[in-house]
Amino acid sequence: MRLFISTCLLTLCLYHVQGQRSIPQNYYLPQIEYNSEIPTPASWLGYQVGEWHASHDQLLGYMKTLAAASDRLELIEYGKSHENRALICLLISDPENLANKEEIIGQRLQLTDPQKSKKLALDKLPAVNYMGYSIHGNETSGSNAAFLVAYYLAAGQSDDIKELLKNTVILFDPCFNPDGMQRFSTWINSQKSIENSTDPNDSEYNEPWPKGRTNHYGFDLNRDWLVAQQPESKGRVSLFQTWKPNVLTDHHEMGSNATFFFQPGIPTRVNPFTPAQNQMLTSKIGEYHARMLSDHSILYYSGENYDDYYYGKGSTYPDVQGSIGILFEQASSRGTAQMTENGMLSFPYTIRNQVFTSLSTLQAVKAMRVELNTYLRQFYIDAWEEAKREEFTGYAIQGDPYLLNEFSKVLNRQGIENSSIESGQNIPGLDFETKGGLFIPCLQKQYRLVKSVFDRPTKFQDSIFYDISTWTLADAFGLNWGKGKGKVNTKAYNFQQENSWQNNHDLPVYAYAIDGNAYLFPGLVYKLLKSGLRVKLALQAFEIDQKQFDQGAILISSDRQNMPQHELMRAMEQIASEGFNVQALYSGSTQNGPDLGSNNFELLRVPKILLIGGEGVNVASYGEIWHLLDTRYGIDVIKVSMEQFGSLDIDRYNVLILPNGNYNQLNQQKLRSFAQKGGVIIALEGAVTWMGNSKILPIKTRNSTGTNDDPRPYAKLTSDKGALAMPGAIFEAKLDLSHPLCFGYRQNKLPIFLGDTIFLEKAKNPYATPVKLTEKPLISGYVHRKILPLASEASGVLVYGIGRGKVICFAGNPNFRSFWFGTNRLFANAILFGNLIQSRSTEK
Repeated sequence: MRLFISTCLLTLCLYHVQGQRSIPQNYYLPQIEYNSEIPTPASWLGYQVGEWHASHDQLLGYMKTLAAASDRLELIEYGKSHENRALICLLISDPENLANKEEIIGQRLQLTDPQKSKKLALDKLPAVNYMGYSIHGNETSGSNAAFLVAYYLAAGQSDDIKELLKNTVILFDPCFNPDGMQRFSTWINSQKSIENSTDPNDSEYNEPWPKGRTNHYGFDLNRDWLVAQQPESKGRVSLFQTWKPNVLTDHHEMGSNATFFFQPGIPTRVNPFTPAQNQMLTSKIGEYHARMLSDHSILYYSGENYDDYYYGKGSTYPDVQGSIGILFEQASSRGTAQMTENGMLSFPYTIRNQVFTSLSTLQAVKAMRVELNTYLRQFYIDAWEEAKREEFTGYAIQGDPYLLNEFSKVLNRQGIENSSIESGQNIPGLDFETKGGLFIPCLQKQYRLVKSVFDRPTKFQDSIFYDISTWTLADAFGLNWGKGKGKVNTKAYNFQQENSWQNNHDLPVYAYAIDGNAYLFPGLVYKLLKSGLRVKLALQAFEIDQKQFDQGAILISSDRQNMPQHELMRAMEQIASEGFNVQALYSGSTQNGPDLGSNNFELLRVPKILLIGGEGVNVASYGEIWHLLDTRYGIDVIKVSMEQFGSLDIDRYNVLILPNGNYNQLNQQKLRSFAQKGGVIIALEGAVTWMGNSKILPIKTRNSTGTNDDPRPYAKLTSDKGALAMPGAIFEAKLDLSHPLCFGYRQNKLPIFLGDTIFLEKAKNPYATPVKLTEKPLISGYVHRKILPLASEASGVLVYGIGRGKVICFAGNPNFRSFWFGTNRLFANAILFGNLIQSRSTEK
């Protein structure tokens, strides 16, 4: 080991003097015997790792080559990214373990079953280590390190490696985010010079928007572990739940002037559902990292900056499931090499540190195997006992069938038991009548995860969060839910679309009415409009043929459509088979409400949408909108940058969406002109405050400086300021169900997500605030005591008028991370119905 350290230090000096002309393998890996029949990364790539930024194509190719060359490796393709790149994981272990993998998987499931786990002999059970790299695509020291770590495990001939593999199964994912890695490597390599520039201002170190951090649709995949809305997440969560690993490592990068971080993080920022022993084991594993980095004279720190709170992050997700999640953060070179506060930071140096901590993780798991398996077993035994002491039986949930099904999918992915409630029973403890729906029992092995999913915390040990402070999933889905007591009769959940189709073939159909309450209704409306049918929107509720329709239903008359009657009927029958409530009507006269020829049925126009992106626009907000319209609703959207907008013929479009962001480079005159001509502008979060600051709209905000005139210690400055931030909280909003923006909702209370401390004042026009927070709105999450009063009856959505157009302003994010289903409809209604809002009801 001392020889390895000395060699590395000498090589490091030579590397910095000579640039990239020579990087031997022993700069990265121990000098041990390697199987010569297995190709090294350098021989396969044609250059040494670190001399270029490897593409995902190269990474995938090398991993396939290793798997073919070594009997220690088995390659699994667990999915495809949005850009159709293979998502792979290597199973790395002794060949005998790989041959018996199904038996080992069965043992892992038994280990986490509190009623069966005590029968296992833990001294004979292998540990499982899940090693994942570069979930942020432009943090590629991890994925480039994966070349070397995989080679070390495949080809290394030392007794230490052989013993490790006999007692460990390694799930080795060389790149969690293929699309982001490919995007970043393409940029970096295209900007690379022969003579390396170390100036951080060089274009090599400043990749253009949207950068490579996120996946295809702009999602931060390291926030998606719990809800798993993206294909990359669904696949890796399935692997996790199948293998029940003891340790999951997550290799990242941070600012270039930092050093190296490994967990544990700040002790007061650990989720209360995480046992104290988890942090003790994390610290014990951390000793191996500290020793490895210290032996190589590498600056590092632990116990600061990062937390273990949100279970949607890769390093925290395992902690509520008996596993140990570990975050690594390496200072990023963001390119070939750049000068930093700590000296020259080269790409090979960052890769090497990721290799070292990969090796120290393997050392720790090997040494702590029995201890880690014992902890995993006891975690589920303790959770089971806690569940038996719970005061209620479980959670009952009702709502839109599609949303219930999507919610059930989230639970199933996480191994959470759920079933259908049998009709005809009253469940004590609920404040609503159950008509079917889902039931999630407390008494199950994932009890702690269940509690975290439904928890509504408002009190916290700490006041600073690395990510959101709450994620009550039933609220996010807009579902009605409560805690049930006593026995609940259930049956296996089976999602079925109800078919409402009825037709009297003896009578000519006058019109078709389609109920507007279904979650997927916006996509249906767009599909009908795009087909050329004339579709009208019911502005008032009506009753016809003993059938009730709420405002927001649509009407398709048989008269003068561009489709033959028999084709129209077949189309309606197909729509009914997809779960929409479609009714054939045989008269234009209603029993209650406006007749079908009334002006209270307004003609809808086809939305022609511009989505603004580019520098200054929040990538996540932009991507969430694109993803919602493209993958769920099937609504076409034209994506343009601010620069493009300035030269665009805007008369071709009628809806303009401004995601969260700063629009100082946007042509304001053209923006006003778009609205004045009748266009609908939809602005989210920062775009709303920008419009106010730019005097485009007379927006008034409720701001608190949160100042404290009392003397405070200088050391408290950072924490005091940080405590004023609102990392994401859930508020109760009141809806005006008669307003077109709220069509499709049946209840006038809705949980909404706000991630900023800027609250909007209500409009002077009493009809221009269709969504506002209630008097005491906080449902869940952290809000500073000086900020919380600002939320009372603040605006959730405001509608302004400019000329013939409308500007619809969302204070929060109605599409947050793709799992906030409950407010998607508000956003979709703004697109489809925004132009029908009466000008008299808008704030001028």
